[in-house]
Amino acid sequence: MKRTTVIISIVIVVLLALSLTACMTAKKKAEMAKNKPLVETYWVLKSVKGEDIPKSFITPRIVFHADGRYTGNLGCNSFFGTYHCGKKKIKMSFEGATKRLCENMKVEKLFFASLHSEFTQYEIIEDTLILKDKNGEVLRFFAGVKPE
Repeated sequence: MKRTTVIISIVIVVLLALSLTACMTAKKKAEMAKNKPLVETYWVLKSVKGEDIPKSFITPRIVFHADGRYTGNLGCNSFFGTYHCGKKKIKMSFEGATKRLCENMKVEKLFFASLHSEFTQYEIIEDTLILKDKNGEVLRFFAGVKPE
């Protein structure tokens, strides 16, 4: 009788532990479902080092592709490179950009200089991507709609 009670107690404890883990996993899955994926999302630049950028005709943007490349537009010029990422860690290698001269390149120059930062982490909160270096936030993007 005593042995049966011990076995039943162990089974109850194990079932409770499993149900708590399942609840936490379901909660985490729900949170992750709200977050846009890093890869193949059309990320539109919102701010550089905490300063919102002014709206312009061509919005600066970046797309991280599944093959480890990233591409984007600074507002006038296009850029590209490669990246590697893991859990909230990212390493980006800038490879090049076009060199057209355009009107009002202030935002472009800020974004371009920031792309040369040594990014170490990224964070996605729903539809917002934050790229960080060792000192904190450098670039903030929101998930946009890719123009046709």
